Amino acid sequence: MTKHLPPDTPVIVAFMIDGRPMAVNGLCIAEEPLKIFTKDLRTQDIKYPQSVVLVWHREETVMKGEADAVSVEPYKAGFVLSIERTHVAEVDRRVYPRYPIETSVSIRSVCDMKGSQVISLSQGVTRDLSMGGAWVDVQPVVTMGSIVEFHIKVDGEEMSALAMVAHDNPNRGVNGLEFIDFYGDSRDRFLAYLERAMKAA
Repeated sequence: MTKHLPPDTPVIVAFMIDGRPMAVNGLCIAEEPLKIFTKDLRTQDIKYPQSVVLVWHREETVMKGEADAVSVEPYKAGFVLSIERTHVAEVDRRVYPRYPIETSVSIRSVCDMKGSQVISLSQGVTRDLSMGGAWVDVQPVVTMGSIVEFHIKVDGEEMSALAMVAHDNPNRGVNGLEFIDFYGDSRDRFLAYLERAMKAA
């Protein structure tokens, strides 16, 4: 992990709890073994070990690691997650065909405010969708560079992805999202949804 996730690197730890994604903001404080500090109280209530996705920036590159969170312990004003068996790769940022599909979505973000974790939920409507991301008319707009949970409901079933906010335009109320990872079988169901939507267009 030395060359991939050095100490003092901000990192998102994404859990899947009871079928729903949960993103936790953290800071790498040790790399061998990997330790991540967080102030998120929700980490106390998780049953470990848990499979997680780690997301962080390395210069201009967005990195993703699949790993196991094996335990959490109190540490100073927060908690430390112990992480094992991390497989690291660059996020796939290929350009996929975008389709002009309008549908309701929600964007959930977690940010630090005055030392506390604050959860923000934005509601919006997509301008277009692809396997790589989405343009969304949304209020409130989420700050560029944020890592968020993207939720879309189709035929009564929710599909979820971890995404990075690649563009923001508060004046126009628009966010551009890049998908980092899909949860569970959401990727296959999302692809099938796009194919059905385009055939019906």
